[in-house]
Amino acid sequence: MEPRQGALTKRNEIVAAALELYRTFGVGGTTLKNVSDASEVPLGNLYYYFKTRSQLVLAVLDECEHELQTLLKRLSGLSPVAWLDAYFEWLLTDPAAAARFGCPFGALALELRALSDPAADRAAETVETYFRAVCVQTVALGLPLTFADDLFTAVQGSYTVARVRGDAAFFQASIQRLRDRTMQTIGAV
Repeated sequence: MEPRQGALTKRNEIVAAALELYRTFGVGGTTLKNVSDASEVPLGNLYYYFKTRSQLVLAVLDECEHELQTLLKRLSGLSPVAWLDAYFEWLLTDPAAAARFGCPFGALALELRALSDPAADRAAETVETYFRAVCVQTVALGLPLTFADDLFTAVQGSYTVARVRGDAAFFQASIQRLRDRTMQTIGAV
């Protein structure tokens, strides 16, 4: 039996609210009551959709994976140079969100690992998929794998410093410098 459309919509609203709260306050700083309030679903009804907090966390991780797959699908078919340029463009889409929440995939994975949450490995898989996508493009350009390591690490560092400082301008400038250096390295300038 398939769920009713209204139930799917409400479930999606709960997941979206939880994702926003997790990115803002962290998993540890978000209660099911917070999710109930943000999604405008009575707490008792929340349990209809998610029997446990862990089920909700996994649903949020599924949404993160969906976000990543949507991005990767949008970039598929581009040449490696165009892919990297579009990737940097995506990073620069919302510097304010980057400074407020950090990496849309890494921040949640890091917190779950720090909480020793059983879902930490699932979150790490999404980050690994993200990292491998960057590796594929840099290796296709004939660059060593260490270039992808350094690029990915620098992007994650930019997210972290921007979040700690609450500084969107820092994130934007840092990513733009990484973009310029990368394009210069691959001869796309």
